[in-house]
Amino acid sequence: MKVTVMFFGPLGEQAGQEIAQFDLPQGGTYGDLLDEIGHRFGYRFHERIWDAREKVFKPGILVVGTGRDLDSRDTSLEDGEEIKIVPILGGG
Repeated sequence: MKVTVMFFGPLGEQAGQEIAQFDLPQGGTYGDLLDEIGHRFGYRFHERIWDAREKVFKPGILVVGTGRDLDSRDTSLEDGEEIKIVPILGGG
């Protein structure tokens, strides 16, 4: 199954592209996607946002699937799903 990931803001710069497609096995999960993101882009992400050992985004990064937040590695993804990865910016 194919999943499209969109990296917003500085994440796109760090990844070297704003949109990436991933081929996951049928019934793939958010954890499978994180593993693939880690394999392809993990070394490019700053340690403040990416835990290279656990292959997860750290707090401060919002990951949104089709109409839902993705926060559990066990969450099933759908073929053709678009995942948005957005840094949460604070300000005043």
